[in-house]
Amino acid sequence: MTMKFSPLFHRRRGSTTNRRRRGATAVEMALLTPVFFLLLIGITEFCLVLTAQQLIENAAYNASRLAKTGYVNGAMTQPQTVLQVVTNELSSFGSLIDTSKITTTATAYGSFTGIGTGGTNGYGTQQQIVVYTISYPWTLFTPMMGQIIGTWSSSTNSWVLNLSSRIVVRNEPYG
Repeated sequence: MTMKFSPLFHRRRGSTTNRRRRGATAVEMALLTPVFFLLLIGITEFCLVLTAQQLIENAAYNASRLAKTGYVNGAMTQPQTVLQVVTNELSSFGSLIDTSKITTTATAYGSFTGIGTGGTNGYGTQQQIVVYTISYPWTLFTPMMGQIIGTWSSSTNSWVLNLSSRIVVRNEPYG
């Protein structure tokens, strides 16, 4: 009595349609991989930009909060004290933000209705309205994102997105 085990160990040969489909997965992968990586890189860069913008917003808030009290740190002037706060806040992002490129401005006005007309540069006196602006030219890492959200800077030869934050406060009655 002989048992046939050949059906159990028999290797089936694929039909011609199965043989034709074998390369389809490789072709699909070759077509989708660049799109996937471009999307992944774009999402990563956009997240970095949003994080940098949030840090600038937070730095503007903390700097204006300190400046409206008239506080001066030791032998420094008020602009130096405010710039130190901004620099400390933004240096927490490591080497992605070059703190030497930060621009801070402060314009003082007599009232809220006068904002935008006739202000004086500086941190103002007590009870004055002051508009603080912090700007930073964020260099985009990928040309794809640069073409979508940035502007070309011929001075740095790269795509740049200008991040800025503006906050309006009334100085306290210090003195």
